[in-house]
Amino acid sequence: MTPPVSDPNPNKDKGFQYAYRLGMEFTSGILVGVLIGYFIDKWLDTAPWGMVGFIFLGSAAGFLNIYRLVVMMKPGDNPSKDEGND
Repeated sequence: MTPPVSDPNPNKDKGFQYAYRLGMEFTSGILVGVLIGYFIDKWLDTAPWGMVGFIFLGSAAGFLNIYRLVVMMKPGDNPSKDEGND
């Protein structure tokens, strides 16, 4: 039985991880806004204004989450920069 081969570049999928997380942060913000707006409209009978307003608020929350994630990224975590070819 051969021992498992370790990956020489363990961070090669880091760019995909960041891209997936950024997409999910934005999508989840909008989805939560839609759901809250839908239930506000059902409760107060204000269709479609609650949903429209909360879509905008959900989009703003998604952009804020993306901004926070990008600010928290370490300078060495830049997935578009190939560190081996300097």
